[in-house]
Amino acid sequence: MIKVSVVVPVYNPGPDLDDLVRSLLGQSLPPDAYEAIFVDDGSTDGTGERLDALAAEHAVLRVRHIPNSGWPGRPRNVGTDMARGEFVYYVDNDDWLGPEALERLYDRAVADGADVVMGKVVGHGKFVARELFEVNRSRVSLAWEPLVRLLSPHKLFRRAFLAEHGIRFPEGRRRLEDHVFVMQAYFAAGDRISILADYGCYHWVLRGKETNASWNRMDPAGYYANLREVLDIVAANTAPGRDRDRLLAHWYRAKVLGRMDGAVFLRRDRDYNREIYDAVRRVTLERFAPAVDRFLPFGLRMRSHLLRAGDLEGIYALAAFEAGLRARVRVTELRGGPGAIEVGLEGRLRGEGARLVYRRDSERLLWEPPKALRERLAGADLDATASVPRGHVQALVRSVSDETEHLLPVEARVRLDEGDAGLITPVVVATARLEPATAAAGRPLASAEWQLVVPVRVGGFHGTAMTVKRVLPGGTETRRAPLTFKVGADGALERPSWARRHLSGRAPGLARAIRRASRGARGAGGR
Repeated sequence: MIKVSVVVPVYNPGPDLDDLVRSLLGQSLPPDAYEAIFVDDGSTDGTGERLDALAAEHAVLRVRHIPNSGWPGRPRNVGTDMARGEFVYYVDNDDWLGPEALERLYDRAVADGADVVMGKVVGHGKFVARELFEVNRSRVSLAWEPLVRLLSPHKLFRRAFLAEHGIRFPEGRRRLEDHVFVMQAYFAAGDRISILADYGCYHWVLRGKETNASWNRMDPAGYYANLREVLDIVAANTAPGRDRDRLLAHWYRAKVLGRMDGAVFLRRDRDYNREIYDAVRRVTLERFAPAVDRFLPFGLRMRSHLLRAGDLEGIYALAAFEAGLRARVRVTELRGGPGAIEVGLEGRLRGEGARLVYRRDSERLLWEPPKALRERLAGADLDATASVPRGHVQALVRSVSDETEHLLPVEARVRLDEGDAGLITPVVVATARLEPATAAAGRPLASAEWQLVVPVRVGGFHGTAMTVKRVLPGGTETRRAPLTFKVGADGALERPSWARRHLSGRAPGLARAIRRASRGARGAGGR
């Protein structure tokens, strides 16, 4: 019985195909339990002949050659029609899989009775929404807001489910074909969707222009015509009101307002930015009512106000302010306990040339925009009272070798520091818990070197700290540097080089804390 059919659209991948082939041939499922179907979309670099040779050598590989279609929709459909597995898993030709990916995904689907399983995606130069993979989840539906934050097709789908609902990829040269496919599947699946978070299944790699069609310069008019098709699917499956607006806010945030984001927007030439601006303003006025803005972070509400007002120069001024914001994080103390280390953190956002500050207006906290934006935002709602207290930091560990990330549990609160002229700076005070035996979404951390990464979000703005300062006994601070540590082959946390001095005079010694955490990891069967 074939459990999983892996469907791979292929076009001129060159040597980037090697990692995928190795990972497919190295799967933990028995060779008679899965197949990998490569659909060669008219490659001209010799890949077709190489695939034929590989298929002749390995029975688990199958190949079909088709005339070039110019986009992955048709080869994915051809591969789905060829599939014999109970489930299909869509993989791109320049990515790769964890060795246990297919086995774990299949077992999860069967155990949950799921029609769709999203396995943990590890981004290599690609951003992946971290909230998606905090813990394993069953019976997920579109009522869970993070589900729409990753609409790439790299998921496991029950083949009979796709056939029953006639779900196929749009074909031809077009954008967002994966959004059309995945959203149709999500609406049809209801709550029969699962999240597998405790194992890196799919390694999603940023490649160069020559191997990735999405690198081609976006034609704004065509792109937003394709976006309207996705929005039509949402409209056809929801009633007007809060639930629809909440879903629409995802595309408004990511595909409309996201095109005018900070440093990226500033780097593009002005003529092209004008094309994008004209296209996104048209689709905004047509498809995104002002009621959608209530689901946006405060900073994006400011960008939306400028867009709806037709103020392109104001958007440039806001982008310059956002591009200058930096996350600044201090490690203030460290406490050790059985099987865990708790790290005290303070995070804030600081701008270059303009501060992120607020002022009190009775019971309200109002954002104090930089001088370049004050007149342009004169009619905007600057009330950030609800946004500032929800400020938070995420603490995550990132593998130095393969960039796998795991979120750590964090407790946080916002402290308001009052400064000159009564202006208020929010500081997020947090405690992160590192437990090697469970830090990989409930499983032990793999033996590797890990780095602490701290995204900071406060008042609707955000930044990420890759380096931190450490507060030593007596209040002195170190220079900013990466904070790394190693997990040994036995699952124990090894003493890092920076552990020669305590982080806090009130805390137990770091060496003692690490010894206690390591004993807990060993006792929990860490690997």
